[in-house]
Amino acid sequence: MLKRTVLIMLLCAGGVAEATDKLSVNLAGVGSDSCAYWLSNQDHKSEGTVWIFGFWSGLNYVAAASDQDQSKATSANMIAAVETTCKHDPSSSLASAAWSAYIDLNRR
Repeated sequence: MLKRTVLIMLLCAGGVAEATDKLSVNLAGVGSDSCAYWLSNQDHKSEGTVWIFGFWSGLNYVAAASDQDQSKATSANMIAAVETTCKHDPSSSLASAAWSAYIDLNRR
């Protein structure tokens, strides 16, 4: 029940992209780096892409465990959505951009 409540609160939060940049989350890996860093070269892009897949899978896992809708986005759609979000705000963290993209694609 707690997982469901937390997920519902997160999904209902207004201004998702702004809110996640202000959260204090203990992130592992490149997710804490900026979008500009992720987009800066192919090695960073590859590292971030792997991180996004894991993050997205984790969000889907929590959604499934709490009887919420999971994202049905393809791998290509995930990365394209995060890239679009990052290009709009390069100073945003990769985690924030991935979270926003996940929410946006799940609304469709």
